[in-house]
Amino acid sequence: MSEPLLDIDDLTIVFGGGRGALPWQRLPDVRAVQHVSLKIDAGDTLGLVGESGSGKTTLGRAVLRFLRPQSGSIRLGDFDVTGFGRRVPTEYRKTVQVVFQDPVGSLNPSMLVGAIIAEPLRIHFDMDSRAARERAGELLEQVGLQRHHLDRYPHEFSGGQRQRIAVARALATEPDLLVLDEPVSALDVSTQSQVINLLERLQRETGAAYLFIAHDLAVVRHTCHRIAVMYHSRIVELGDSDDICERPAHPYTELLLASIPDPDPAVQHLKSQRRRELAQGVAGASGRAPTNSCPFAERCPHAMEVCWESFPEPVPTATGGTVWCHLHTTGPRLGGRPVSELATDAQLAEAPAAAADG
Repeated sequence: MSEPLLDIDDLTIVFGGGRGALPWQRLPDVRAVQHVSLKIDAGDTLGLVGESGSGKTTLGRAVLRFLRPQSGSIRLGDFDVTGFGRRVPTEYRKTVQVVFQDPVGSLNPSMLVGAIIAEPLRIHFDMDSRAARERAGELLEQVGLQRHHLDRYPHEFSGGQRQRIAVARALATEPDLLVLDEPVSALDVSTQSQVINLLERLQRETGAAYLFIAHDLAVVRHTCHRIAVMYHSRIVELGDSDDICERPAHPYTELLLASIPDPDPAVQHLKSQRRRELAQGVAGASGRAPTNSCPFAERCPHAMEVCWESFPEPVPTATGGTVWCHLHTTGPRLGGRPVSELATDAQLAEAPAAAADG
């Protein structure tokens, strides 16, 4: 079996809490990422999903080497990322690139589009101005724009076009890995689908791997081969996209799926009912990631004493994934079935009757 392109092993990132309102006060440290392990194969797409504050963007920034972790390791190809000193090798910057959420903030407003795309070409390939401009024009055409757009400024484009320019700039170095940090969340729905289709086509053409960071499971399912669900600094479920979205094994994953609107009133009624059941423990959540217990315990309606005592060990799921949840080891079987089997086709078939009763 070949080695993965990206190998993250037992990664922990902690931010210092700083000083409080009084000079002698010190705020507690923030544990942004705790003991996370992930792998991405060449040409594969891993979706990293979770609500705001879960730590997914921090994990992406660690892969980009924008920050240094406290422990654990990150390897990308032949690079030991956590072993870098103060200076990151230029070759590594060429190997991994990023597309940010906001193309307005990530594109220099005082530079022409041609200069924005040509800059990495001059740095990493030592191209002269003419060769860099020619290659920049090819990259623009590859992302669905025209060569004459090279002589325009970013503010002259729509949001979707600006994101295409950001993708063209990221592809300029021919990277092995693209970190996509919420690349479509700032766009309207129709533009989202266009950019997603573009990313899928570019992956087939270039063979680059994607770390797709998002909060929308519906978008991630359409785009990614595998999904890692992250909550409060921890990975709580990992598996194939279709398996996780059709048969979630963790209560938090089920809550995320229940939050996705559905055009079918009967299915939407069932989702709303399930979301209310899963949200019973929200009151009293502290908002701080625990160190040695399940981070979802104070929100989970199925929490047991063991959930407060230790973080669960990884458990294989029936679909071939992995879940970190005590319900799958010592937990009760809800209604005679594990929690992973609560949302079934049989329930959906009963939804019209439930909607009528409701």
